[in-house]
Amino acid sequence: MSIEKFTIDELTVTKMRPAMFGPDTEVFATPITPRENMLRLYEGKTPLWAPFSSGEHNHIMVELDPENVARNPMTRGDRFDGWGVEWVFVEMAGGATVKPGTPMVTDINDWENQVKSIPDPNSWDWEGYAAKIKETLDPDRTLYIGVGGCLFERLIALMDFAGAAMALIDDDEKDAVHRLFRRITDIHKAFYTNCKKYLNADIVNFNDDWGSQRAEFFSVATVREMLLPYIKELVEHVHSLGMYWDLHCCGFVEGFVPIFVEAGYDSWGGQDVNDKWKLKQSFGDKMIFTDVLRIPENATEEESDAIIAEFFAKSGNDNRVFIELAPTCPAGTRKKVYEASRKNYDRLVAEGKAIL
Repeated sequence: MSIEKFTIDELTVTKMRPAMFGPDTEVFATPITPRENMLRLYEGKTPLWAPFSSGEHNHIMVELDPENVARNPMTRGDRFDGWGVEWVFVEMAGGATVKPGTPMVTDINDWENQVKSIPDPNSWDWEGYAAKIKETLDPDRTLYIGVGGCLFERLIALMDFAGAAMALIDDDEKDAVHRLFRRITDIHKAFYTNCKKYLNADIVNFNDDWGSQRAEFFSVATVREMLLPYIKELVEHVHSLGMYWDLHCCGFVEGFVPIFVEAGYDSWGGQDVNDKWKLKQSFGDKMIFTDVLRIPENATEEESDAIIAEFFAKSGNDNRVFIELAPTCPAGTRKKVYEASRKNYDRLVAEGKAIL
């Protein structure tokens, strides 16, 4: 692949595009489309610029799933998900949570009789939904499907946190948890299959938070016994459909990163409470990381340039990283980062280090 060197004309803003979260983002006159560039990253090649984590996908939450309606902060009303769990909007948090103090499942060994319903993605009107959203999708961007509360988070939604955490390690409850995770896995496989068949998704998400601000919720041994078999099955299924797999796993979860790699995750957008630079040095050839670029809002132009240069000397040195711009970044940061990333690509090509 031969691409001409960066030119200043690329910084022309051709339009503004809505992002899933936050303000609209600039669309530059890029030499290839964001879709082509994003897929280069997932294919193991060097992207012409390090993709931004926001604004370069078609990012959707499938409205056919009652959970996405129940948890949608825009609805701001009490809703029930596909399992019959009630969600309530919390103004202070700006989002929804399971109605506290009323766990649906009080005995995990009897969950089959206690759950009110089980979602069936194959029964949803995928053809109608695909027709509804078709005109909203930009063909120059990858289609990324966000997926809320997966294995452990679904267990929490059914039992509340304390009950869910105990069920993972109690020998008298583990078999029941496996039965539940088996059912959840089958549901998600059906969901992902329909995402490919009807929406032709490129990247699908798996959202399961496993850590607090300071530590992981459970041990590596527990993950291997209770979660990893189902995750591996899901990753293999997603890959067999021709899609890539992105993990959303909040909290301090550095100890689980080797498991993420073993499971076959393609990318992970974890919080920067985790040392992304250290992790990339150890696992950067096996998984794509998101890293946060933080610039104080009152930074001078010289200070901003120095912070951006340091980022591309470390996490962004190979352009194989998703860049998340912190909310404090001054106006014009996105343009500066794009230019620095394109020039970094030129350097990699010149040094024979670009994977073409």
